[in-house]
Amino acid sequence: MAEGLGGSCDLALLFVTELYQGLNPALLPALIGESLPHTTLIGCNSSGVIGGGREVEMEPAVTLMGMRLPDVRLTPFYISPEDLEQLDGGESILRRLDIYPSEQPKFLGFADPMSCDVEKWIKLFNEGYPGAPIVGGLASGLSIGRPSWMLSDGEAYTEGVVGVALIGDVNFEVAVAQGCRPIGQALIVTKAQGHILFELGGKSPLDVLREVLRELPPQDQDIARQALFVGIAMNECKDHFSRGDFLIRNLMGYDVDTGALMVGTPLHLGQTLQFQLRDAKTSDEDLKSLLRQMSGSDGTRGALLVSCCGRGKGLYGEADHDSRVIQSMRGPLPLAGFFANGEIGPVGSRNYVHGYTSSLAVIR
Repeated sequence: MAEGLGGSCDLALLFVTELYQGLNPALLPALIGESLPHTTLIGCNSSGVIGGGREVEMEPAVTLMGMRLPDVRLTPFYISPEDLEQLDGGESILRRLDIYPSEQPKFLGFADPMSCDVEKWIKLFNEGYPGAPIVGGLASGLSIGRPSWMLSDGEAYTEGVVGVALIGDVNFEVAVAQGCRPIGQALIVTKAQGHILFELGGKSPLDVLREVLRELPPQDQDIARQALFVGIAMNECKDHFSRGDFLIRNLMGYDVDTGALMVGTPLHLGQTLQFQLRDAKTSDEDLKSLLRQMSGSDGTRGALLVSCCGRGKGLYGEADHDSRVIQSMRGPLPLAGFFANGEIGPVGSRNYVHGYTSSLAVIR
C-alpha cells in the first residue's frame, strides 16, 4: 500500500460507509497500520464515501488516501464533550492543544453531531487561531442507522471531535460551494427566541414568506415545495448580499396562528436573514465558479472533499457529480472524502459549520 507513496506515509484519511456486517472500528487503526506503519490516521464513518472521481452512497464502501508530508509536523487531537464544555475562549484551546497561532496551523477535523457542540468548537478555534482554516465535517453514520465514530491517533471515539493540526511546509486552498440562491429581500431579525423567528423586518415571518413565494416564477415555486431554506448572513456589515454570503439552515416549521417560523439554528436580534432555494443548476454553477478561481493540480499532496448528505444523487439525479466536476476542472487530484451531516470550512478568514455544501480543501 505504501509503495505508491515512495515507501512511507505521514497522514492517512479513512472514511467508511458502515454497511459491513460485524465491522469493529476499534480494529481499523491496527489494520491500516500493518500496511502504513508510523502513520497518523484520521477519519470517520458516513452514509457515503468519495474517492478519486467516484461517489458511493448508501452502499458498503471505503476510501483511504495517504499523503507524504515532509517538513510538516502532524499533531492529532481529541476533545471529548466534557472537555469542550469546560473550555472557555480562545486561550483555553491554545493551552489544551499546546499549539499556537505563530505556528500557522491548518486543521482537519471530524465530529459526532449528537454529542459535540460543533458551533462552540468552531468558535473556540476561530478565537484561538484567527485566520487558520478548519476543513472537515460531521460523521453521518446515523443516516444509515449506525452510531457515529471517529478515528484519531490509533483510537476510535464515539463522541466529541477528532482532528489533526498540520504545521510547517503545507498550505490549504479551500472552496466552499453552497449551491443555494437567495429569493426575496434580505431582512433583519426583529424578534426571536431560540430557534423561533417571531418577527422579520417588523412583520410576521410567515406573511413575508408567503409574499416572497407569490412573487416567484412557477418553476421556482415548484422548487420551493421541495428545497426551501433560510440563509443567515455571515457578514452583517455588507451593504448587498448575494449567493454565497449566507449560512444555509433548515426551515423546520411554522405556526399559522402566530405567523412564527422555526429555523434550524438559534437566532438573535439584528441578524440578516433571507430565504433560499437549492437546485441542481445553482449547485453546479456555484461549484464551477469557485473551481475556476483555484489553482491547478501542480504540487498537490492530496484533496479532501466533504459533501452534504443532501447533495449527491438526491440533488443531481446522478452519481459522482461534484467529484467528477472537480477532477475535470482541477484534476487529476488524489481526492478522498465523505458525505457529511454538516460541513466545515472557511469563508473569508472565519470557519463555519455549513449545510448543503461541498467543502473542498486542496492540500499543497
